[in-house]
Amino acid sequence: MKVKKVNAFTELIHGGNPAGVVTSPSQLTEEQMKYISKKLVVSETAFVFPSNKADFKVRFFSPELEVDLCGHATIATFFTMAKEGTFPQKKEKVSITQETKAGILPVDVYFKDSTCEKVMMTQARPALKDIQLTIEKIAKSLNIKRNEIDESLPKQIVSTGLFTLPVCIKSFDTLQAMKPNFDHIKKICMENELGSFHVFTFETIEKTSVYHARNFAPCYGINEDPVTGTANGAVSSYLVKNGIIKEKKLVCEQGDIIGRPGRVFVEIESDVVRVGGKAKLVEEKEIEV
Repeated sequence: MKVKKVNAFTELIHGGNPAGVVTSPSQLTEEQMKYISKKLVVSETAFVFPSNKADFKVRFFSPELEVDLCGHATIATFFTMAKEGTFPQKKEKVSITQETKAGILPVDVYFKDSTCEKVMMTQARPALKDIQLTIEKIAKSLNIKRNEIDESLPKQIVSTGLFTLPVCIKSFDTLQAMKPNFDHIKKICMENELGSFHVFTFETIEKTSVYHARNFAPCYGINEDPVTGTANGAVSSYLVKNGIIKEKKLVCEQGDIIGRPGRVFVEIESDVVRVGGKAKLVEEKEIEV
């Protein structure tokens, strides 16, 4: 199979979050799709199929299982298809739809001088749930002290495709030094039907950013995801819905702490959450399955 590795949310070879992209997957089995993701050493690979409900059907596979939606793999996929000339590049914006297990979701591809400038995807409508999980248990799983967590924020999980647990940390230094217990995080995620912990601080590297985040998703076989589209969209909507921030166009920082700097653009209007960014083609190769 011809596959590509594409970094999403960055223009750097060594930045952002790498995803696999297969635009002609033919008759691959689910086990073969997981295998490709494992061989590429990425958290998710996107496989593009024809659809009778939308412009394209996209399935997302981690090395361990199929996931309903993957933000960074969506950005990588439609950037790749734009680069391959799938869409008319004379327009400034091309709007398409993708059929996913999280529903049929719009994607906008923006062009500048016939070059793909950025990809923005619409996520599923935000869903928030109160959760009965002690701060002590969260702090223990992150290997930090309880007083290093900001307890003033609502204790909820949030989803725009996959449920994540927002955890606000008081300082960037704590976030940077954090060495979580991934077995504990995995257990909590499995007990509460969570995809990840999205741990963030309002102390940022760049003044224009809303927060700096790290995302821990051991259930998917990747302990730390470098830059996460779905979780940043979900947590941004959680902050807006709870009145913690007022801005509706946001930039989320992630990945710098582990040497994979990336920036996620988030736009929120009522219950519509859009996330996106830039992308960079890193590698093209063939994998035998």
